[in-house]
Amino acid sequence: MKPPALLLALLLAPALSATPAAHPMAGTPSHSVRITGAVKAPAEFDVAALKKLLPRNSGPVDVVCASGAVVGKVENFRGVRLTDVLDRVGIDLKEHKDDRRMVFVARATDGYVVTFSWSELYNTPIGRDVLVAWEKDGKPLDAHEGQLLLISGQDIKTGPRHVRWLSEIEIVRMK
Repeated sequence: MKPPALLLALLLAPALSATPAAHPMAGTPSHSVRITGAVKAPAEFDVAALKKLLPRNSGPVDVVCASGAVVGKVENFRGVRLTDVLDRVGIDLKEHKDDRRMVFVARATDGYVVTFSWSELYNTPIGRDVLVAWEKDGKPLDAHEGQLLLISGQDIKTGPRHVRWLSEIEIVRMK
């Protein structure tokens, strides 16, 4: 007995939406992360360059999607704080308190985008656990995650700001 065509289409819809045709850049590993925008000197960091900064371990992290469901558990990410990378290039401050107007836009090779404010990165506990990571559970990231990812370990729902295939951080000065 064959399932009705509509039922089959509904069952296959999630799988079809994740195909490369629907997301042409999905799965493209990132080999480096570019830091652009309101910086003193734009820069690009590959894994070797990031490892020269102060490496940190995240400890256990539950990957929790926006619905609240736990979709993964990681014992440890290894990487560097995003703030350490930003401090290395230098934020281009034009005026007193200009830093408080900065927004940090993280982009993946597949077009996924997340944001952080200067205040949450530099003035809350969240910033201490935003990592640019190259390793998960003692192994280099697999192709599904790219060579680099960004994770915000203090977020209640960590999934929405879990950026696989991290390729760029743009610093935007809000008006």
